[in-house]
Amino acid sequence: MTSFDTLRMTAADFAAVAGCRPTSQALTVLREGQISRRLLMLKSVADMARRTVPGLWSRSGAADGWELCGRARGADAQAFEWVVLAPHVGVWLGRCLRALTRSGPASRLSVDLSRLGSFAAATALRAGLHPDITLSTPDGLLWLPTLGVAELPEGTQRVRLDGPYLRLAGRTVGLREDQGRRLATEGPRWLSPHRVTVHPDGRGPVLSVAIDDVDPYRLPAHGHPVQKRQDSFQVAHWEQTLGEAWRLLAAVLPERADACAGLCTTLVPLLPDPAGRGRSSSSRETYGAVAVAPQDDPERLAETLLHETAHVSFAALTDLVDLADPHDESRHRVGWRPDPRPVGAVLTGAHAHLALLEFWARRARETSDATARIAAARHERYGRQVAAALRQLHGHRALTPRGALFVDHMIAEAEHHGRRVRRFQAGHHPGGGLETSSSLRVTSGDAALPKGNEGRSPQGHAVGTGEASATTGGNASAIQTRRGAWTEQPMAGWQRENGLNAPYCA
Repeated sequence: MTSFDTLRMTAADFAAVAGCRPTSQALTVLREGQISRRLLMLKSVADMARRTVPGLWSRSGAADGWELCGRARGADAQAFEWVVLAPHVGVWLGRCLRALTRSGPASRLSVDLSRLGSFAAATALRAGLHPDITLSTPDGLLWLPTLGVAELPEGTQRVRLDGPYLRLAGRTVGLREDQGRRLATEGPRWLSPHRVTVHPDGRGPVLSVAIDDVDPYRLPAHGHPVQKRQDSFQVAHWEQTLGEAWRLLAAVLPERADACAGLCTTLVPLLPDPAGRGRSSSSRETYGAVAVAPQDDPERLAETLLHETAHVSFAALTDLVDLADPHDESRHRVGWRPDPRPVGAVLTGAHAHLALLEFWARRARETSDATARIAAARHERYGRQVAAALRQLHGHRALTPRGALFVDHMIAEAEHHGRRVRRFQAGHHPGGGLETSSSLRVTSGDAALPKGNEGRSPQGHAVGTGEASATTGGNASAIQTRRGAWTEQPMAGWQRENGLNAPYCA
């Protein structure tokens, strides 16, 4: 049996994430946690599909795909995990698990499960193998995450993948060729993501993102309508605007640029808001993806990158440790949205807005005239909104002990910007006191564990905030997962919030 490794986040790194100044060590823990989570979800899909829908498992090609996954992972585990971590693979896995556990719609299960074969093919190609496999394409679309998609002629139910070539009715399409060009009117069309790479002025990290305008799982994931295939002029515009925004961000806030570059690997173009407002979002299941409408103002696009990558880091952390009770029903008013929000939404929203304060504070100091006045006004507005939200959060009964600590670190960052947050005594907060806080494990899928393990987390990684180690006992507010080896326990419990992939919208 492969030995267990343990992910540990120190108290200092936990505080850095809460204060919107994540360290490289903290980002490594978050990324490794996402890889572990995806591996466990993938294994759960296979285990549950074999057990609950054995007929569909065989005829959809999922069984052959699962066998190819094993070979690809054995050939190059790092390449395999690169595909596993592709942002919209998370959406696919979530949909499969919700359908298999009957906590979500099952109408698309046959299509989604058939894509285990094409997912496996992508991992095999990335691992340097030459897969020769017939893949199901019940919706006329071949999905190869990180590589692209092939739009197939109407009525095509299967296609043969011969290494990096699609063979269909006497035609051959190279997967690294024909960038959107059809070989014939009725033939297949291969579409791969665009790649945009921008450099800062002088020293600093490079931002390299895939412009994903083809993945079928981007459509419902980001809370807004997405754009279709970008033409060369649109791609050039993204390169220009991202370059201007990135050079500004790297110059104003260089210590945050590294984190942004690591947390934003994919950009999903959204349709512009009809009212002319900015539009952006990220979602819990799409680690690494930021969705945004075209934005010509470099300051606002830099702000969007900061805001949404803060959401990405927060979501990754909450996949490892509970900060708030997801079952708490209290609702609270916030300054950035008109609708009352649950505690978890107040927490992630306040954190993402907190991430903007240092940027606008420096812009106000380093510029003059109208630019400085606008920056100061934004710093003031966001500061008021964050402080008001933190007053509601401090001492709230729905916070776990680590959630309360997270809020304390956020308060310290807000106070660094001159925002005094009135602190309630435990038991006197309008939402309740810390003495009634909920300390939940991330996994609530105890019923899926072997008999005798009720009430305990499955074995594997532990993530905590102590300097020495994280507790892993029955009452630990930590997630234990397994990296580098398949787990024996299904992990459908990771989908426990509300069965939905709620987008975080700016």
